[in-house]
Amino acid sequence: MIDYLIGSGLTIAIFTLCRYLYKNWRYPLINPVLITITIVCILLIVFDVDYRTYKSATAPISFLLEIAVVALAYPLYMQFKDIKEYLMLLLSSSFIGISLSTLCAFFLCWYFNASAELSASLAALSVTTPISLIVTDSLNGLSSVAAIMVILIGVFGSVFGLSILSLCSIHSYQAKGIALGVSCHTIGTAAAIEHHPTTGVFASAAMTISALLTALWVPILYRWLTQVTSITI
Repeated sequence: MIDYLIGSGLTIAIFTLCRYLYKNWRYPLINPVLITITIVCILLIVFDVDYRTYKSATAPISFLLEIAVVALAYPLYMQFKDIKEYLMLLLSSSFIGISLSTLCAFFLCWYFNASAELSASLAALSVTTPISLIVTDSLNGLSSVAAIMVILIGVFGSVFGLSILSLCSIHSYQAKGIALGVSCHTIGTAAAIEHHPTTGVFASAAMTISALLTALWVPILYRWLTQVTSITI
């Protein structure tokens, strides 16, 4: 119980402070998730705390985070009537997005002669961590690698995603939401919700659809790519 209070309490306190700083300065690099991860890593190293001990101490946060993903469905429910006409666009964009993500990761690994385990670990990175880990396990990949990459992609998208879209002259709230939801899963969706309600709704919808499509499509696509490249070689 004391471990929970110290580990979870300290983590929540750090994140709350980072949120306060972000609300006051709104500078992309002061992203609360990014800064919290950095501070926690530094503390674990400085005080020589084993990661397994920290993971056990923050189990309540991990449990609540999985439940919190469901809360993203609320803005989707509230504005579903505005999304219905874009349903096919959401489906097609999500399908293309996750397919391109898997294709890019696979062929980069193939070109650089990466191991089969590493290749399988990078096959499903455009979705929230629980789905990514399930798909990775089904492909005999490394769950730890997949988890790290999913978090890094989400943080990168949260910090730089909107700026990159603006530089590409993409100003539509719907397009921004779909891009962040498909590419940057939960963390990107949280950034989209803060940016604009419409962006958040489309990001939430795209993230949900991408999760379903990834679980169904990515294992089939990855195994097909493996077969094709082995025949070619």
